[in-house]
Amino acid sequence: GECVLVPSGASLAGRTAAVVGVVRDAFSGGAVGAAPFSEVLGVASERCVTLRTAELVPERTRLVREYVRGSGGEYEPAPGPERELFSWLHGRGVALRIRGAAEARQSTNEVLMMAPTAFMPNLEAAEDNYFMSTAGAGSDAVDATSADRVAQIRASVLAEYAGLYHELTERAGINVHLFHHTDEHGTPDAVFPNNWFSTHVPEAGAEGSLVLYPMKCTNRARERRSDILDALHKLGRYPRVVDLAHEERAPTPRFLEGTGSLVLDHVHKVAYVAVSERSDRELALEWADKVGFREVVAFAATDDAGRPIYHTNVVMAVGSSVAVVCTEAVENPRERAHLLSRLRAGGREVVEISRAQMGSFCGNVLELQSGRGLPVLALSSQAAEAFTREQTRTLLRHVAAMHHAPVRTLEAVGGGGVRCCIAELF
Repeated sequence: GECVLVPSGASLAGRTAAVVGVVRDAFSGGAVGAAPFSEVLGVASERCVTLRTAELVPERTRLVREYVRGSGGEYEPAPGPERELFSWLHGRGVALRIRGAAEARQSTNEVLMMAPTAFMPNLEAAEDNYFMSTAGAGSDAVDATSADRVAQIRASVLAEYAGLYHELTERAGINVHLFHHTDEHGTPDAVFPNNWFSTHVPEAGAEGSLVLYPMKCTNRARERRSDILDALHKLGRYPRVVDLAHEERAPTPRFLEGTGSLVLDHVHKVAYVAVSERSDRELALEWADKVGFREVVAFAATDDAGRPIYHTNVVMAVGSSVAVVCTEAVENPRERAHLLSRLRAGGREVVEISRAQMGSFCGNVLELQSGRGLPVLALSSQAAEAFTREQTRTLLRHVAAMHHAPVRTLEAVGGGGVRCCIAELF
């Protein structure tokens, strides 16, 4: 039934709502300067409220005591303790949105991840992934793939990954579908599942889509496992399959490696592509036509040695109301200006990072929805530490929290960061 929120001290007399939530400041102690309740929440629609990120700090915690209207019209406290305001709203099906962010859905709470149970250095991928460190993988290629060295690397990566999984599930409240792989699969880089598939929510009257992508490395193509595809189909959300994997077998192969190659603005239907051997411009345009995206912004991005960046998602990221991009890597002035213009056209604030910060995976970040329905940023501890204080303050104006974990072995040996580990399930 109908539910209303009122500030602590308001009278319940004369109200007719089935449920009344009485809100109080948990830690203000009646201090002067506490924000009035009317300033805490804004109403965007019947089932959506807006809030400022300033209200998300612990000292501004607000608790809700729920009262239920009885048959005689009187209100009685509902059983159970008070609940934190935003968790209470989310539990009642009310969407939460940071003020200034678009109402359409940019991020999700549900993801697929692959535990690196058979991880090892992928020498085939190292041909054009210059983020892979030979120092991290061993003194040379032979040492990197020796049994003892592989076991050592795998144990380190698994320990790091367990910490990342805990941070996302227990602290951020992300719903993770966790799979694993074995040596028999022959998929050393399976920990990066976002490269071989993506999911897309339908617009009105359309079907949800599952897109399968062509992979440059032969051993990465084997990551498209039938058991994972069956699990995705059983979700019942993606009746339409767009299969581009056949491009691997064309006389002139073309590659487009999922949301590694495509950084997506789901709100405005714009795809960003840093062109490389793994990210074909023309195939990206065909992808956009099939999936219903309105525009592809293609550009060249290079490292400080002038080599193409292998994946777009180490160059940049797009959130609901903020974007991160390494403009230093986009040397063409016209392409750089167009890229920034398109990012800002949707009202997003842009955090520009350096090539050195890109090397610390500051571009390899991903907005998700927390268990409370609020936008949060997933990233590595190396990236979190490499952002400047001002950049961090800017990001925290747009997300409720930055959830990070140390994954330096994975970054050094695998050449990918936290964003690469997460495949979104819209």
